[in-house]
Amino acid sequence: MNKETRKVYCEKCNKKVDYDIISEIKKEYKGVEVNIEQNIGICSECGERLYVTELEEINLDKLYSRYRELTGIVTPQDIINFREKYNISQRELVAILDWGKMTINRYERGSLPNQSHSDILKLIIKEESYFREKVEDAYKNGRISEKTYNNMHFSMDQEKTSILEKLIELRLSNEVNIYNGFKKFDLDRLENLIGYISSKVNNLYKTSLNKYLWYIDFSNYKYNLKSITGLRYMRYTFGPIIEDMDYELILNLKNKFEKEVTESYRSEITKIKSKDNYDISMFSDKEMEIIDRVIEVFKDKNVGEISDLSHKEKAWIETKDKELISYEYAHDLKYI
Repeated sequence: MNKETRKVYCEKCNKKVDYDIISEIKKEYKGVEVNIEQNIGICSECGERLYVTELEEINLDKLYSRYRELTGIVTPQDIINFREKYNISQRELVAILDWGKMTINRYERGSLPNQSHSDILKLIIKEESYFREKVEDAYKNGRISEKTYNNMHFSMDQEKTSILEKLIELRLSNEVNIYNGFKKFDLDRLENLIGYISSKVNNLYKTSLNKYLWYIDFSNYKYNLKSITGLRYMRYTFGPIIEDMDYELILNLKNKFEKEVTESYRSEITKIKSKDNYDISMFSDKEMEIIDRVIEVFKDKNVGEISDLSHKEKAWIETKDKELISYEYAHDLKYI
């Protein structure tokens, strides 16, 4: 590399400068110990760290590759091979999965999927019956054409029990203790509860749904000494959320509610709409009183306002980031 091509802009020097390259070890990424060597550009005049596109791209490729290796995140080639197997385009695959239109394109170009998207992609790659479920749903709801649907060739009969439901049960079922409100996780109750909440709340989004569920479960524990769903929650930036962000998997269920995804420049916005076929007979009168009380308190508040209120709860203040929240904090709830 000659001197001319090695010149980059240094904010401190306020001009283009030559740079030296140093090596350093990046120890951790997203809570995972990666220990990879990265090359960093340093201004040869003032010693300031510089952003050098070529170096950063190489560093990022190495980092993502190592992270995938350690966590089992689906690879770009896995996705490409899967599409080739079924002869479907990126656009058809995101339509089948009901994701943002550029999602698969980003993943195939090297961006890291979140854990939920990775789990779903690995499921459709491994379990043809689950992929078939997604194709059937996409065709039924008009997201793919009849031509795309008829081009699908499956070798297996569809299983009666959803693979997704099995995965959710596996991930969210835990020993009964203070972290799930002394109740075994109940997916049927959770699905019907979300269907009911989304029928009563017009502006129910992914972030606010987490808060509704948390307040409902913790409020029921406060007054009835047991959670309603058996979910475990962890502290996160925008307030309490379902542990390990598994709400992403839950929102792919289709029985009692559906999600509406809109894509902005930087992110996706997920709104939840009820199918109005929920069954509330499984909830006791005392539980329904709690559920309706929480909905009444928050239904006219936006996502930011609900998150702000959750930040004032002792449970959020005293729990460390990404740690499980004990139901003991239910007795200190301020807003229910």
